Amino acid sequence: MKTSRLVLINPPTTDPSEKSLYFPMALVTLGGAVRDMGIMVDLWDFDLEFRKIGNSTEEGFVDLLKARVENSGASVFGISSICSNFPMAIWIAEKIKAIDPQAQVILGGPQPSSAPKMILERHSAIDVVVCGEGEHTLREMISAEFNPMNYSAIPGLCYREGGDIRMTAKRELSVDLDEIPYPDYSLINLAEYAFFEPDFYPHVEAGRGCPFHCTFCSTSMMWERSYRVRSPERILREMNWLQEQFGYSSFKLIHDNFTTSRKFVLDFSEYFARHNQRRLTWSVTSRTDCIDVPRLENMREAGLGGLFFGVESGSERMQAVIKKNLKLEALEPLLKYSAANNIFCTTAFILGFPEETEDDVNASILAGLRYKKFGAEKVYFSKLTALTGTQIYDSNNSKLNLITDNVSTSPNPYGLSAIQSMIQRDPELFSSFFHIPHPIFSEDRLLKLVQFCNYASNEMPHLLSLVLEVFDTDPLGVFDRWDRWSEPRSISYWDLRQYGAGDFRTDFKNFIEAEFMRPTHQASQTQSRIQATPS
Repeated sequence: MKTSRLVLINPPTTDPSEKSLYFPMALVTLGGAVRDMGIMVDLWDFDLEFRKIGNSTEEGFVDLLKARVENSGASVFGISSICSNFPMAIWIAEKIKAIDPQAQVILGGPQPSSAPKMILERHSAIDVVVCGEGEHTLREMISAEFNPMNYSAIPGLCYREGGDIRMTAKRELSVDLDEIPYPDYSLINLAEYAFFEPDFYPHVEAGRGCPFHCTFCSTSMMWERSYRVRSPERILREMNWLQEQFGYSSFKLIHDNFTTSRKFVLDFSEYFARHNQRRLTWSVTSRTDCIDVPRLENMREAGLGGLFFGVESGSERMQAVIKKNLKLEALEPLLKYSAANNIFCTTAFILGFPEETEDDVNASILAGLRYKKFGAEKVYFSKLTALTGTQIYDSNNSKLNLITDNVSTSPNPYGLSAIQSMIQRDPELFSSFFHIPHPIFSEDRLLKLVQFCNYASNEMPHLLSLVLEVFDTDPLGVFDRWDRWSEPRSISYWDLRQYGAGDFRTDFKNFIEAEFMRPTHQASQTQSRIQATPS
């Protein structure tokens, strides 16, 4: 199937009410990789498009897609998918096939890579799945003129040939990431991302892979636990180029665990300290056991502006259960140093591990409050997601329950019944839309707890901490009383998601006064102390 034009598609991924987008880094990188191949490339980012469209209908989106396909001049469409947009990726593929039955639809990304044969067996609209890294694979597919008869020699493909499904040899990981060309930013309008996401910073890929074995994480499968980095020279060149072209001076360096290698961090910091003449700043992801204050000092001199720490649990017992194995006290000096040196830190937790006890959950919430006190700018709680192929999924796949409140890790923009039924009948492929039963929490209660923790830990941490101290209770005790107090006031999970910070502060203060101060008749001095406590 020789074609002069290729369309790359980012499905809807984030809730339009959120202040963040899923940036199509993989697609602009693929666009850069094939820039010299003599083929025209278009990028359709429907996550961005939904922000621009506002309210629409299923029919309106189908009409938009139909016009795009018919006017594209393309016969090959590549869709990049992660777990949260996977159903929408399948739905878009089906619509493309209905519009142009002769089109070749290619699926790539972490989620398709985890179950390629299963996808082709169950979804006839998909012709090819690219497994693993796609830059070299896509180039070879273009050289093969997208002809399935020529695919057998291309590693990293699962594809249809006639009525058969064929799997080629495994694609080896790229050894030298510096060889991958610059992303093709001409395919998108960066200013639009900044318009819809106030805190938007361009992404620069610093490397790939994490060597650790956390039970809940699918990243290690995609990159085979192979830690790889780009050279400091290449990273800085790309940052300088983006600054020259678009005026940005702060960047997100994308890597699952940037600080894994002590030597790399030292080399990177020394290089940037000497050559980052524009004083560009950057943020990265780290584990607490892969960094210390001396390394932080070096990184700060090199332009470090932000750190993301995936803590996951504040319970030492759960750290062992999920094979994260962090020493929780190691984060405190890092947060104190960062706060004193204007380094923005986020600490992230996961609630909903099936092995959790109430003590474990309380420990995570208390750790979040403690880290906030030590200087974390943001404490983030999320619900456990069962990702296909992870150890947690393998241990619980027979117990999964469909999420009942139309709540998931992904938006379903139009409440599409086809997507709902697709998810419901196939928990194996769409496991992230299912709930792992928890010994303490129902699905609804867990979702509400997650949102409560996000607001209480970030908007009212001092008041919550004081209530815990003065009234000798624990975080779940406060949440249970909040749950009972909020129910007759119709403050649902969805209300919590849509809250403004001011709304929550008002309701939380009213709740504390009604549930703790009035019934217990505390001394006026204690009441005054609570009323005077800042958020």
